[in-house]
Formats: sequence, structure tokens, C-alpha cells
Amino acid sequence: MNASMLVRLSLINLFLCSLSSWAMADYSQQLNSVKTEIKFLDEGLSKSKDSKETLYKQLKQQSYTISQLNNLVFNLKKQLQQGARKLAILSEMKFEQQNFHKQQIDVLLSQVRAAYIKFQNSDIKILLNKNNPAELARIMTYYRYIHQARKRRLVELKDSLKILTQEYNSLFAVQKYRQQLHRQEQKKQQILLSKTRRSQDTLILLEKEILAKDSELKLLKIEKRYLHGLLPPINKFVPKIENLRQRIISEYKPFHTRLGLLTWPVKGELLARYGKNRNIGKLTWQGIIIATSTGDNIVASAPGRVVFANWLKGFGLLIIVDHGDQYMTLYGNNKTLFKEVGEDVSTDELIAQSGIRGMHEYSGLYFEMRHKGKPINPLKWLKKIS
Repeated sequence: MNASMLVRLSLINLFLCSLSSWAMADYSQQLNSVKTEIKFLDEGLSKSKDSKETLYKQLKQQSYTISQLNNLVFNLKKQLQQGARKLAILSEMKFEQQNFHKQQIDVLLSQVRAAYIKFQNSDIKILLNKNNPAELARIMTYYRYIHQARKRRLVELKDSLKILTQEYNSLFAVQKYRQQLHRQEQKKQQILLSKTRRSQDTLILLEKEILAKDSELKLLKIEKRYLHGLLPPINKFVPKIENLRQRIISEYKPFHTRLGLLTWPVKGELLARYGKNRNIGKLTWQGIIIATSTGDNIVASAPGRVVFANWLKGFGLLIIVDHGDQYMTLYGNNKTLFKEVGEDVSTDELIAQSGIRGMHEYSGLYFEMRHKGKPINPLKWLKKIS
């Protein structure tokens, strides 16, 4: 092995060390910050879930009460309808009874009048006429029986009418009470329904809040996990360094010779350029954003080894490929990752699929290059597009 190759291998070792230093530089502060956020979110989530359970219990009780009210209102309405029909029947019966009573009174009066006319001065007529007194007595007895029977019938009609009127008035009073009770129960029903709707609206908002907090908490826990394990101390990289050294010995091609020859990770319009202002204070872009559709294939720009493949705050689903010579490429805002840490990749090999939305609402792949841990302009390294 010549001196040049040894130098290159030394540079790879240095690159891995500098990569570890770059990742761990602000480790303690970031980890403490994430732990604080997780604790705060855990407490908030616990309170929200307690509130949710309380609301569920309220809704359960309200639903049961509404069911009882609905049943009561339904039965009252049914009773009101039955009462209304009975009142109509009683009213008709009362009207018919009153008419019949009046007719009987009129008949009785007619009979009384006729009897009076016929039998007035009956004593003189008996003396002056030749009529048989026994026959006259029999006729008078007959009239008396008829009058007495009709009088009894009138008394019965009067009593029946009185009972009918009492029954009508009693049912009318019951109907009036039922109507009042029906209105009261309907009012209670409306108030309870209004409370239930408000509780349901609150529950929907609470569900959304819990979902948002839960999602944020999961992301923070992932970040915490990877802050613990992302780019560990150099002694854990000995097997990887050895594998990388063997690969370089067998197929190594200096990365610096690839200037202007790197493959574009995806074809698309350039949405953001390296060094341009990001409209966030004085911050500038440290990479480029290439427009993509959801699910576009993302390929490796050069051969190397995957040293990171997971979600990272600010980058979304991210793949970092180490190319040796202290160079690496970063591919952010993906929907799917096809490579894992430790896997070798070659130029144009499929490594991911693009996502929907990326950094600051841009929809596209975020592509960045670093040398010795510092961002460099990827447009100088990518092939020129005619």
C-alpha cells in the first residue's frame, strides 16, 4: 500500500472522529432540553387524559339522563294524544247528552202543558159531562205515570251529565298538567342536549390536543433516544472503520475527484439554493431543495456507507451517507427510507422516497453536503444539467 493510500485512510479515521465530535458538540444541552420538553408534555398529556376521562363520564351520565327524558317526553306525548282523543269523545258525548236532556225537558213541558189544558176544571167537566169518572181517573193516572217516568229519566240524565262533566273537567285538568310537565321536560331536554353538545365539542378539541401532544411526545422520545445513541464515541466505530478501510483498499476512489460529477439524487426544479436567504432572520440555506412529488425515488449521489437513517428534528426522515475523505451527503424530508445504518450504497442506488412537505413548507428533497463537518455548496459537485 502506497503512502497516498495510507494518508487517505488516516483522513477517513479523522473524518469519523470529527463526525462524532460534530454530532456530540451540543449533546448535553440538547438532551436536557429534550428531557424538559418530554416532562412538560407528559404532565400536560396526563392532565388532558384525566379531563377526557371526566368528560367521558359526564357524557355517559348525560346520555343516560337524555334517554330517560326522551322516554318520559315520548310517553307524555303519547298520553297527551290519548287524552286529546278521549276529551274529544267526552266532549261529543257531553254535547249529545245535553241535547237529549234538553229534548226530554221540552217533551215533558209539552206533556204537562197538554195535560193542563185537557184537565183544567176537570171537576166541573166531570159533573157537566156524561163521561165516566173512572175513565177520567184512569187517564189521569196514566199521565201521572208518564210524567213520573220522564222525570226519573231526566234525573238520571242530569246525574249522567254531571258525571260526564266531572270526568271531562278531571281529564282536562290532567291534560293541562301533562302539557305543563311536557313543556318542562322538553326544556330540560334542550338544556341537557346543549350541555352535551358543548361537552362533545370540548371532547373533540381535547382529542385533537391529546393527539398533537402524543405525536410531539413520540418525536421527542425518538430524538432523546438518538441523542443518546447518535454517533457514539470513536471506540464503538472500530468495526465500521475497519470495514470502511477494507472497502477503500479494494475500491477506493478519492472523493475530491468527483467534483462536478455527482449524480442528482432526484430530478426536479430547484426551489432553494445554497447560501440564499431563508427569510428567517439572517439564516441562509446550507443545502438545496429539489422539487419532488410524493413517492419520487431518491438515489445516492456517490458510493458510500449509511451512517444515519431515521427521523431528525428539522430534517424529517433523514439519510446520511459517508463517502470518505471527510465528505458526506444528507438526504432529508423523505417518506420512506430503504437503507439502514451500516449498509453500503453505490451511485444511483435507491435509498429513499420523497415526502410531502419539508423544511418551512417547501415540498421537495433537502440535499446537503458537508466536508470536515461544515456545509459546502452541493451545486458545485453535482453534474451540470443541460
